[in-house]
Amino acid sequence: MQSNGYKPAPLDLSHVKLTPNQNTLVERLAENGHNVWARDRVRQGWTYSIVQDIVNRRNPRLVPYNLLDEKTKKTNRDTVCAAVRTLIGYGYNIEPPDQESSKCNSRENKIRIFRAEKSYAVTQGKWYFEFEAVTVGEMRVGWARPSVHADTELGTDELAYVFNGFKAQRWHVGNESFGRQWQSGDVVGCMIDLTEMNIMFTLNGEMLISDSGSEMAFKDIEIGEGFIPVCSLGLSQIGRINLGQNVSSLRYFTICGLQEGFEPFAINMKRDITMWFSKSLPQFIPVPADHSHIEVLCINCHSVLIKYLYVPDHQLAPLIYSLGVPY
Repeated sequence: MQSNGYKPAPLDLSHVKLTPNQNTLVERLAENGHNVWARDRVRQGWTYSIVQDIVNRRNPRLVPYNLLDEKTKKTNRDTVCAAVRTLIGYGYNIEPPDQESSKCNSRENKIRIFRAEKSYAVTQGKWYFEFEAVTVGEMRVGWARPSVHADTELGTDELAYVFNGFKAQRWHVGNESFGRQWQSGDVVGCMIDLTEMNIMFTLNGEMLISDSGSEMAFKDIEIGEGFIPVCSLGLSQIGRINLGQNVSSLRYFTICGLQEGFEPFAINMKRDITMWFSKSLPQFIPVPADHSHIEVLCINCHSVLIKYLYVPDHQLAPLIYSLGVPY
């Protein structure tokens, strides 16, 4: 506390951890910062020298970034890293470009949406499933109407109720601050109570709460056409969804689901639940002439007639996606 009453209180960044992609961004920004500094010095008449000579404007750091000593590089990195972590701490989403995003500029093309088959929609009861965040970037998970759109980000309309652990937000017709950020390996429990009409989320077995202290992420929901599990993954993100067909594989169900009367979403199901996958809108590709499962009988301007189709179960989802079957 200063004599004038001022007490510095910077943003707490202890919970902000940078991803490998973000660390790569830090390195690039540090290099660019060095180049900006070097350019300005050259314009001011400075030249390179093995030793520092301020009077004659000579500086040993007027070299390419990769030739700098490690101490100087670390100073540059630390400054940039603090700035990047501060932006993330304020809720900004920093996604360094990669090979795929350079080809696809639209935001929709960066999002993959997975949802359970519509026929599995639930309209009564209390249900639970889990989602493991293998990476920590842009991902959303929760519950959605069976009619959720393939080309709309989850939670931006009225059809989905989801949690985004990357930004600690809940999404339904927009977003609000909710819960806390996930780390790699964290498990989100997704619970829907169609008796009390609410949706809740847990993180590693602990209830996530809103800024007002409520455990209800969403309340007073309407049953309508029912709900199915849904998740979306941003570019280069990895997550694992566990619908509970094998109850013992659920990591936190006995802690926060079983005791409250919830059931695993896929309990007593002998076959795996069909999951539909969408990367923006369906995409179409030509059928190879020597395809092992598909033979094209005739083609006109309106349709393609498939004469023969046999697909093993493990190849069905990729095939549906490649054919552009509607979501």
